[in-house]
Amino acid sequence: MFRQVLRKFSTSRSSLESSCKEGTKMNLNIYKNGKPIIALKDEEYPDWLWGLLDKDLQMEELKKEDWFKYNRKIIKKQNIERIKMNNFMQNMKK
Repeated sequence: MFRQVLRKFSTSRSSLESSCKEGTKMNLNIYKNGKPIIALKDEEYPDWLWGLLDKDLQMEELKKEDWFKYNRKIIKKQNIERIKMNNFMQNMKK
């Protein structure tokens, strides 16, 4: 219970809200005879779930955990941007 109270006042979780109301059937069954999956309250989900779609947060966590993998991603993004710019400039010359 104390953990749930802290989550409500936690600054780590932004003001995101789920798109489903509590008790909504999710239709995510993969088994024929499985129980229907029902949406929970937002407070019942773990904090890390709300940061999955935040790319900046994911990159910061990757930077802390695996700097080499983070660096490779940054270099790859820079190379893609450089290639796009070179292609654009080649089209401008024509």
